[in-house]
Amino acid sequence: MSTQPVYRRRCYLVRHGHVDYFSPDGQPLDPRNVPLSGLGEDQVRQLAQVLASVSFDRALCSDYPRARQTAEGLLGDHPIELQACAQLREVRAGRLREIAPEQMQQQVSYAFDSFAEPDGSFMGGERWSDFGSRIMARFEEVLAEPDWQSLLLVSHDAVNRLLLGWALGGARGCAAGLEQDNACLNIIDIDMQAGRILRRYVRVVNLTPYDLPKASQRQTVMERIHAQLAPLTKQRP
Repeated sequence: MSTQPVYRRRCYLVRHGHVDYFSPDGQPLDPRNVPLSGLGEDQVRQLAQVLASVSFDRALCSDYPRARQTAEGLLGDHPIELQACAQLREVRAGRLREIAPEQMQQQVSYAFDSFAEPDGSFMGGERWSDFGSRIMARFEEVLAEPDWQSLLLVSHDAVNRLLLGWALGGARGCAAGLEQDNACLNIIDIDMQAGRILRRYVRVVNLTPYDLPKASQRQTVMERIHAQLAPLTKQRP
């Protein structure tokens, strides 16, 4: 048995606030560039109030604007550097035009059903296995860093699902059921000893201060996206 001390680290894992993925006339926007909406900014302000007493000593986010804006809003005047990282980008979808209309609901509304399939992919795009390797490689690099105890990590729906699934035991299949609403908070504690991960504890999942009882959130994230895509699908020649 090792005589090295055990250090408990905490990861505050956050999904970015609300964005508009569609233009006012209903056309899809490039998800790589969309900023927070006014609603998203308000959601982040409410979450920042919950986290006001937390002292972060490490901060990391996806390099997409919506994640960076969310992280900056949560950090406020914290005197630490925010590191934006391309490895923490959301899983890449395939081309919507290549999805047959009769498959659109299954491929979009239930896109996470294929998370545990060996050759599964996100809406015909990035394979889940490649996505998982990308995210976990960066997260394990951060865990290997010696000089932090409290991490703010702001990223995306599928990223958070993957990390929560890992914290719950490593099975990718459970990630499909871990809904991540806008500007939600998750908390994971990780026991480390001599650079090794000993234990993982999930303390909070999908907490949304702006709607604690989830009264306004009966649809899933992907069901809401499909509802916006459905009229465009009907317009195809």
